[in-house]
Amino acid sequence: MTNEGGGAIVVKPNNNLHRPKFGSFLYPESVIFSPRNNNNQDDGDYYSGHPKSSASSTSPRYNNNSGTRTPTSGEASPYLMSPWNNQPVSPYTKSPWLMPPYSPNENLLSSCNGLIGSIVRKEGHIYSLAASGDLLYTGSDSKNIRVWKNLKEFSGFKSNSGLVKAIIITGDSNKIFTGHQDGKIRIWKVSRKNPSVHKRVGSLPTFKDYVKSSVNPKNYVEVRRNRNVLKIRHYDAVSCLSLNAEQGLLYSGSWDKTLKVWRISDCKCLESINAHDDAINSVVAGFDSLVFTGSADGTVKVWRRELQGKGTKHFLAQVLLKQENAITALAVNQESAVVYCGSSDGL
Repeated sequence: MTNEGGGAIVVKPNNNLHRPKFGSFLYPESVIFSPRNNNNQDDGDYYSGHPKSSASSTSPRYNNNSGTRTPTSGEASPYLMSPWNNQPVSPYTKSPWLMPPYSPNENLLSSCNGLIGSIVRKEGHIYSLAASGDLLYTGSDSKNIRVWKNLKEFSGFKSNSGLVKAIIITGDSNKIFTGHQDGKIRIWKVSRKNPSVHKRVGSLPTFKDYVKSSVNPKNYVEVRRNRNVLKIRHYDAVSCLSLNAEQGLLYSGSWDKTLKVWRISDCKCLESINAHDDAINSVVAGFDSLVFTGSADGTVKVWRRELQGKGTKHFLAQVLLKQENAITALAVNQESAVVYCGSSDGL
């Protein structure tokens, strides 16, 4: 919910209600974020409406088992489609993860796990999250990147176009990379004088590299009939980002089916890999020289960075998984040498 100034407030859970078993939490019949408030007003100076996003033809929004297609955020308002649109109760009141009432004499953080609060802002779907220190960055349909601190809105910044599908922050918090629906990767820096101020310092590829590459016909690839694009830029939504901090590399996956490798120091595109037969939904770097990609084509692929000539190049090392349902998320645990995969079939 928003207050009169357009900010966000924390929804405090009601702990007096009956707590269902964990299974019912996983498969709730209806959920809701917050009670409707028709008197809410948006911050007109900072945010204007809920723009619709264009859905890509390669959008990974299909259920291959049923052959049906789920609506995209650009086809219907998330609030109209939402099952909690007209409900009066928060879903968190039924969550088994709710923390018990706070007692000053207890150290809750060391004694239990649970929901400590929620942040609500009516801006459509939240597509991306990133944390740095005590700050949380969120990206949504609104094209805004909002910054939260202690469950309260701290600051924010906005791109000119393209809803925010991915956010990643360098380890030193010096640079913030955001991937957008319009195929661009934007670069931001935090002001040294004022940490609440974020300034856009560039995009990938850089304008210099774009102009330089456009001169040579060999730098173009055919993506559709009678349509050629520069291979150093994504021509569809940038759906995921991952960093290899030790090597100074940024990986970007896109609905254009390509995986691109960027050198952070000079923002140069080192490689463009035709990685999958459908949209890439997730990319994660891990285990030194390995990169994992998950796609709507139902595969999880492993790419290995190897020396070639004076530089390095990524080669397909293995296909970990091949199935009918789209791969939607990946994560790695470096210490346990484990890769986790989420899929559109709920597994």
